[in-house]
Amino acid sequence: MRIGFVIPARLKSTRLKKKILLKLGEQTALEWVIDRAKASKNIDEVVVATTSLVSDSPISKICQHKGVRYFQGHPDDVLLRLKDTAKYFEFDYIVNITPDNTLFSIYLIELIVSEIKEDTSLDFLKFKNPMLGTGIYALKMEALETICEFKNIIDTEIWGHLLDNRLFNVKELEIPKFLRGKYRLTMDTELDYILISKIYSDLGITKKNLLDLNEIIRYLDDNQQIAEINKNVSQKPVSQEILKKISSNFENNKSSFEKIKAKYYRRPASKSQ
Repeated sequence: MRIGFVIPARLKSTRLKKKILLKLGEQTALEWVIDRAKASKNIDEVVVATTSLVSDSPISKICQHKGVRYFQGHPDDVLLRLKDTAKYFEFDYIVNITPDNTLFSIYLIELIVSEIKEDTSLDFLKFKNPMLGTGIYALKMEALETICEFKNIIDTEIWGHLLDNRLFNVKELEIPKFLRGKYRLTMDTELDYILISKIYSDLGITKKNLLDLNEIIRYLDDNQQIAEINKNVSQKPVSQEILKKISSNFENNKSSFEKIKAKYYRRPASKSQ
């Protein structure tokens, strides 16, 4: 079984332009995510899922500099790009997080990969109530192929809702107590960037000293004034119209869904021994 860490990367952000190229200490946000993913001992390969658009060319240059392979896929359909990337690199499962989330826990990667190896019937794995910016996911290749053929929307920034239902084998994992917190650790606005930058500078995070999430939580617990820099930033809500469209599509096309799923799930999945 081959498990890849796939980082979807584009430069189309509007609230904080080109945010994954912003410097945090000694390198860009994208480079930190690459390094953090590569620190996992249980990931077979770390790759980047980008596009062939000229505007995204800085991403491929970073990949070359960091020595990671990349795939240039669909510019708008994130889920299709993930699927095509996984297929190109022959991954059976992919672990995923976006590069504006640079402080995710390496330990949680190990936990989610252990669950995959324990039970290969799982289609979608996620953590229960993660802090914003720390929630990693894992997806089975067959689930990606099924949903990409079945879905009827193009912009799949909210792809989790396509798989998080009773038609797939979904498992929600508990986050260890020492990795729980109430902080906003994603980078979507200027205030987010100020907070994350402060964390990198104050804790002296370097390529040789990445620090795991528990140490970052401890720092914020001890420095509430800093932790509150972005407390009033609101997360953009998921469109209820899109959620209704997704739900309606599943309800009205169950037969088609089952046929598509049967095509991709040729080999019976079973628990590892």
